[in-house]
Amino acid sequence: MPGQPDPNTILVGNRGTINRVPDAGFKAALAKVPERFAAKLAFMTPEHHLVRNFVVRELPREDGRPIQVVRLAATLGLPLARVRAIVEELERNLFFVVRSESGDISWAFPVAADRTPHRLKISTGERVYGACAEDAFVTPFVLARLRGEKLSAVLESECPHCGRELHMSIDSELNSRVREQDAEPLLFEPEIDWATFKGANIINDY
Repeated sequence: MPGQPDPNTILVGNRGTINRVPDAGFKAALAKVPERFAAKLAFMTPEHHLVRNFVVRELPREDGRPIQVVRLAATLGLPLARVRAIVEELERNLFFVVRSESGDISWAFPVAADRTPHRLKISTGERVYGACAEDAFVTPFVLARLRGEKLSAVLESECPHCGRELHMSIDSELNSRVREQDAEPLLFEPEIDWATFKGANIINDY
């Protein structure tokens, strides 16, 4: 129909402005995702996956408390020194965990024990924060697969532009529904050159 946007375009935000651009670059980047992720995950041993999966699965059950590395080692039956080394490596690789000042795990992407603008109430009764809006949206999908059960969640957030409250129901198949009938939320990712990224973790820079 006349006036409708070209379906082969995407919205790109830059310094307060939103522009519609061809999606060719975005599609090319998506095509390279499997290769990039394989390289990103190459350092992980089965023990790395064991630790990472445990903290993501269990952090929502901690009622806002970080997961202690000592408890993690005892629960998984691994030497404490080995678990500490694994956690350090997971944190150093940016997308896995972040430790608090005490050394406990307070962020296990996509969830966080620390307060963020994205509050999640999971169908199991647990409450947790999404590490960012994108992570909050995929939390039911990730947890369902780690726990082997179907889940849903209510995401409470707010528009960063106008401050309006937003409520979204999301299930473990990524089906979603926005409660506010006239709201059409858009999800944006900041443009960061990860190849040259120097931050200790991604919380403040992302």
